[in-house]
Amino acid sequence: MKAHVMGWMVFLALTVSCGKVSEERLPASGPVAPYGVYSEGLIGQIRPQGWIREFLDRQKSGLTGHPEALCYPYNTCLWAGEIKRDSEGRGDDWWRYEQTAYYTDGLLRLGYLTGDETMVQKGEEGIRYTLSHLTEDGSYGFRERSSEPEPVNVARDIAAGKRLQLWPQAVFFRAIQAYYEKTGDPQVPSILEHHFLNFTGANYGSTRNIVNLEGLLWTYGLTGQKRLLELAEEGWKHGRFELNESVCLSDEPVFAHGVTVSEELKVPILLYAWTGNPHYRDLALRIEQKLEDEAMLPDGVLSSAEHLVGRVANHSHETCNITDFSWSMGYYLMTTGDAKWGDRIERVVFNAAPGAIEKDFKSLQYFSSVNQFIATGTSNNNETMRGNNRMQYRAVHDTECCVGNIHRVMPNYVSRMWLRSSDGGVVAALLGPSELTVPLSGGGSCVISEQTAYPFEDEIAFHFSFRRPDGKTDRKRHRIPFQFRIPAWAEGVTVTLNGRPLPFDRTEGGFARLDRPFSTGDVVQVSFDCGIRTPEFAGQGRYVERGPLLYAYSIPTRTTQDTVVYPNLNGKASANPDFKNWSKVPAGDWNYALKDAELKDLQLERVDIGQAYPWDEPCLKISVPVVRVRGWQLDEGIYTPENPAAPFDCDPEVTRIDLVPYGTTCLRLTVFPVSD
Repeated sequence: MKAHVMGWMVFLALTVSCGKVSEERLPASGPVAPYGVYSEGLIGQIRPQGWIREFLDRQKSGLTGHPEALCYPYNTCLWAGEIKRDSEGRGDDWWRYEQTAYYTDGLLRLGYLTGDETMVQKGEEGIRYTLSHLTEDGSYGFRERSSEPEPVNVARDIAAGKRLQLWPQAVFFRAIQAYYEKTGDPQVPSILEHHFLNFTGANYGSTRNIVNLEGLLWTYGLTGQKRLLELAEEGWKHGRFELNESVCLSDEPVFAHGVTVSEELKVPILLYAWTGNPHYRDLALRIEQKLEDEAMLPDGVLSSAEHLVGRVANHSHETCNITDFSWSMGYYLMTTGDAKWGDRIERVVFNAAPGAIEKDFKSLQYFSSVNQFIATGTSNNNETMRGNNRMQYRAVHDTECCVGNIHRVMPNYVSRMWLRSSDGGVVAALLGPSELTVPLSGGGSCVISEQTAYPFEDEIAFHFSFRRPDGKTDRKRHRIPFQFRIPAWAEGVTVTLNGRPLPFDRTEGGFARLDRPFSTGDVVQVSFDCGIRTPEFAGQGRYVERGPLLYAYSIPTRTTQDTVVYPNLNGKASANPDFKNWSKVPAGDWNYALKDAELKDLQLERVDIGQAYPWDEPCLKISVPVVRVRGWQLDEGIYTPENPAAPFDCDPEVTRIDLVPYGTTCLRLTVFPVSD
């Protein structure tokens, strides 16, 4: 066990010895935000189980494990050397480093979480190369280079007024973070400190460079270098980025690139976590709520194609937003301790993420939508690139960012399923089948196994077991501060210990807290009560949800392979024939409206699918009453239309259709117009 891990983890146990309880708590040192409630860093102790492990295994055998299928620049050395332009290269020089930084982070976390040494080796190779090939003055990573032959010198470039593009470094930092959390490489803190000190507040306060505050503040937590904290606040005050203070305070609608917004959302909440200035917290909460009001779609992601496009049922979001928004929400969760941010994250990961990819993880959409009635090489109904293939399920897209960023979604989720609390305990923050192993102060370990099929069932069982240093079962009782999240949608919660009712405290943020002795064999059983909800969506209709899952009508689909060579791809094509592009067109009716007068007492039906993967075979269904809407059809025969405005004509016959979890669908109707 590395020293830094011991420092962060010491320790969760209150050991019963000679009839007395001795207590050990988390020390104050380490990269833990002083004004936050929870903190991360347990990637080396978490093991995914159940359907989550299956998801990650499919990711490994799918796109993540086959860079040749992803095409350039993923079939290069990544960050283990210079990535040369080739005939498929595009954009500025930093472009390919952004995309491969996304991929490296997802690849490395996936390797750590599943024990895949090949992936770990590939990801760590790029990190070691980057940390050992610094610029002349000690900064890491890509820099836009001039044609001059002399080495990169940051101080000289700043003095000369040259523009510095620091965005790829901000992305790659997250891979370095995972690497340090797993390995404790002692060179990381000093290298990062030297790197971040090379730049000015003005450098950080320009465009997406502001996202470097994520790594800068994390490094401040490791080294205590106060200049880093000063630079972070100077960068914020410089304000030449999209979600600056004036935008956060403005009543005007936000018009900005969706991915940029999703990334920059984290900055003010991080500043609060490290400075304690409530002004930053208030800005963060205000701008997040403002964006939800203006652009949130029912699957939990801000609409963006490519800029924010409002709340319309057939508007899309970029797949990058799925990753970046859920990652930013993690900082809101850890800083505030409010359970609702965990709800936000689960909503994205359990709905938008599987809805944007094929279930074998071999193709994905660049744009996806809650209402998408067709997905072909010409079906993109958004104003941006209208009529092209960005809504098609493909292995390769014209712009590569989503193809790289998709690898981070589930590894990010699993990395933050378990957090540390400020009282020295552990927190089941994001729910699902998993296992956490933590060391005990006197040696040995505690294993908490979270056994559940959540979100496909409403019950979770936390099994506790303890091991002595020699690996044998520890029969002692250990007092461990333990918390789990109670979702805001839960209408009630029942908790038992070994079958008997167990009272619990509830934190201000809505977490259940159990600060009590546990011993091997103890089982904490949690049952959530939840009902079916039918929220209204922006005056366009209603959708159906239960627990963290959104439900949709899976439109009967005719799927064929698409072999057309599209000019916008500039010759790019998957080099692996097992990774295909698909044309999906409706093969049955989809033009339904909910029958409002009969929309009462909806019931959930559980379907026995045996050992089948629940994203392949829906194990949950909700039957709803509908009528067909006359004249509602594809725009121009190839585009998903908007919902019809009331009043609209309907057939008189009422029928019923089954809705299934959104993530099991490709073509789908989610937001239904409503008929009286």
